[in-house]
This record gives sequence, structure tokens and C-alpha cells, in this order.
Amino acid sequence: MHASSFEVYGIAASGTDQEELSMFKSTLAASIALLILSSTVLAAPKCTPFTVAGSYVRQTSPDIDQLKLGLDGTVYSYSSGAFDLILLGTTIPGIGSWTCLNDGSVLVTTIQSAYVQNSIFGDVPQPGLPLDINLSVNLRITSKLSVLNGNTLQEVDRIVTRVPLTDDPFGPGVRGGSSCTPSGKPCTSAPYRRITPQLTDIP
Repeated sequence: MHASSFEVYGIAASGTDQEELSMFKSTLAASIALLILSSTVLAAPKCTPFTVAGSYVRQTSPDIDQLKLGLDGTVYSYSSGAFDLILLGTTIPGIGSWTCLNDGSVLVTTIQSAYVQNSIFGDVPQPGLPLDINLSVNLRITSKLSVLNGNTLQEVDRIVTRVPLTDDPFGPGVRGGSSCTPSGKPCTSAPYRRITPQLTDIP
């Protein structure tokens, strides 16, 4: 009688141990998954002044776009394409400011001016009509860039506002054709890459 009771008790105890072991394994697996997820979130690249500031280039063949984000929040931007089109019109470098958004991306706003050719014939010389360009409009360009990693930014949104020369450049204007948005015309897939010292260039 005692042996039988002991055997029954032993079976029950064994079953309890298995349940506890199974529960422990499930808890451990959940904890590991949560730890991995937390590590991934923490490792996701985000905008901070010390990690984003620097000089970048974006190659949109054959042009190169330059972007400099200063540690003090200032911005300088320019494109080699401006000189390529100088006889048809061009732009001056853009200057402005940048900041980090709550979602970890970078917001950049610059202001620059654009020029257009004064002849209806474009850059084709005409007798008695000198080739020249005239100041045409001010441009306010606001871009949102995702931080892909410590050395790479990706433009995901850009709104170009064309403002008449006599109006406040911070005021309303007409949206420019080079604007790009996630829900409309997408921005170029070419990223901005940080310019780092190239030690391998030195023999």
C-alpha cells in the first residue's frame, strides 16, 4: 500500500518537474527573444549631432551633390550640375540649418537662388543677343533624410518651394518640380555617403 502510494506520488512529482522545466524553457526563450529585439532597437541608427555631422557626397551620374552638416547645426549644399547648366541657368550654393527629428531622421532646410537664361533660344548664340543669365527666383529646400548607418544618409522626402524674389524666402511659394515624396515621385535611391580620409590613396 505504501509502495503504491509512493509510486503514484513519484509519477505526479515527475509530471510536475516536466511542467516546470517546460515553463522555464518557454520563459527563457521569451527572454532571449526580447533581449534580441531590444538590442536591435537600440542598435538602430538614429540622428545625433555627433554621429551625423560631417561632409557627404551623393553621386547622381554624372553629377555629384555635396552636403555638409556642421556640428553647430549649419548646412552647406551644392551640386556640380549647377555649372553644367550655367548657360541655361544655374543656382548658388544653399545654406541653412539641420536638426534631428524624434523618429531618428535628419531634417535639413536650405535657401538658395536660381538664375535663368535671358534668351528664348537658350544657350544657342544669336546675332546681337549676348548670352547671359538673370536672377529668377529664390528656393527654399527642405529635406528629410534617414540615417542608414554612421556614414550614410538617404533622402526620403524633399519639398522645393519657389519664392518670388520680392517675397519673404521663409513665406509661401510654389512647389518646384524637383520635389520628391514617399507618396508621390520618389527621391533618388542614391545615398549621401560621408567623405572619410582615404589612407589607401597615399602610396
